[in-house]
Formats: sequence, C-alpha cells, structure tokens
Amino acid sequence: MQDSSRPVTGYPVRNLNGCAPPPNGYAYAYAHVNPNPHPYYPTPPPQDPRSTFLRRLLAAAAVVLIIFGVILFIIWIVLRPQLPDFSIQSLSLSNFNAVNQRVNATWNAQIQVSNPNKKLSVSYGEVVSSVFHKDYFLSETRIGPFVQGTRSAGAVGASYSMVDSFVDGDVVDEMNKERRAGEMKFNLKVLADVAFRYGGWRGRRRFLTVWCEDVAVTVSSGKMIGGPQRCKVY
Repeated sequence: MQDSSRPVTGYPVRNLNGCAPPPNGYAYAYAHVNPNPHPYYPTPPPQDPRSTFLRRLLAAAAVVLIIFGVILFIIWIVLRPQLPDFSIQSLSLSNFNAVNQRVNATWNAQIQVSNPNKKLSVSYGEVVSSVFHKDYFLSETRIGPFVQGTRSAGAVGASYSMVDSFVDGDVVDEMNKERRAGEMKFNLKVLADVAFRYGGWRGRRRFLTVWCEDVAVTVSSGKMIGGPQRCKVY
C-alpha cells in the first residue's frame, strides 16, 4: 500500500491549449493575442462638389482682392494724392434785414480752389455750399462741376440768398447785435464729390468737407474784412 504522507511525483499537468502550466507564484496565464495584420479602415464619405467649388471660388476671390489692394497701395505710394486747398477770397453781404424772425439777405463769395498734386488732376462732381451764422443754417447753393489740372488753382463763385425766411429769435437777436457793433461773422461750408485722375486711371470718388470759420464782413461796406482766409478740408 502506498504511503499517503509522501509527496506525489509524476508529469506536470498540461493545459488544454497544450502549454505548460504557469510557474509557481502566478495565478493566471495570459494567452498570446495576434493583432490583425490588416486592420479595417472605413471609407471616407465622398466630398460634395458644390462645397469644393465654393471653397475654391472664395480662395480665388481672396487672392484677387489681395492683388487689387497691393496695386492700389503701390499707386498711392507712387502718386501720393493730396487733398485740394480751399480759401475764401472775398465775401460780400447786401440787402440784410432781420425783423420779427424774418430775414432777408444776399451773400456773394469767391472761393479759391487749388490742386497741389504733381501727377493727379481732380474732378469735381456735385458741389454744395452753405452759409451759417455760427452753427445755425441760413442758406445754400450749388456750384457746377469742374476739373482742375495738376498744380493749378482757380476761383469759383457762390451766391446765397434769403427772402423773408424764418429764423430762430435767438439767432436774429445775435445777428442784429453784431450788426450794431459794425461787424458780422458767418461760416461757409462746402461739400464736394471729387475723384483723382491720372491719365486714363480714375480713383474712387470721395466726399470732401470744407469748413471756413468766422468770415467777417463790415456792416458799412458789406465786404469781407482782411485778406484771403484759408479753410479746413476733411
């Protein structure tokens, strides 16, 4: 009979997969996993031809705008356009009468316009001029279109009139006060639609604002005091 106190000897038990059991101290054995040598990648969805065309169109438009901007910048660097100069050469006031908030008056102005550009002529389209007492509008007139060549200057005339026009009482009182003092002051404004030209090339049109401040005339003669008065151009 075999002694049960002796250890049992024999061949080690093999696992079902044919491998030897794990060494002592390891409770589990991990099976070898063979990765798939040819993984599956899903086919990308087809691109929408309309969206592709739109992206290309936007990219082409951006390139054209950049090129156009560079060309305009180069033209500006080469030609260096400068704003025209404006000045009041003369201003006369006649037939002035202000009673009971009703005003009659006639102004005649000579406005000097100078083009300082060496390579650019200036084309004036619609030109509107107004006369104010301080910031109170009194009357306006229109000046016909004209063109100025390079490095040239010329005068344009403007006539304003008021016939029995209603004016705020405070403004009437202030004008009569200046009249009694022997000197009246007015502001002239010019709005001009202009374009710079170089040969056959014409730049984009823009609006100029001209402000001629505190142009004084004497009550006795009705003529402007002092010499030409330069205006601000914006």
